[in-house]
Amino acid sequence: MARETYVLRDGKLVPKAEAKPLVGGAYYMPDITPFETQDGTHIPSRKHLRDYERAYGVRQVGNDIKLPWRES
Repeated sequence: MARETYVLRDGKLVPKAEAKPLVGGAYYMPDITPFETQDGTHIPSRKHLRDYERAYGVRQVGNDIKLPWRES
């Protein structure tokens, strides 16, 4: 008995061979604008930012957006 692969389309499992392709595609995220940290380190790209954060044992979490329904 052959195994078949299924995919989820409109909340239902359908055979992959019969499924319509998903609309959309890849999302391209451009690189960051170069900046300097408070200690004067130049960060020209996301890779350098990841390396910098790894070296100092920190990482980014959350965001600065204050939601209107949340109290400060």
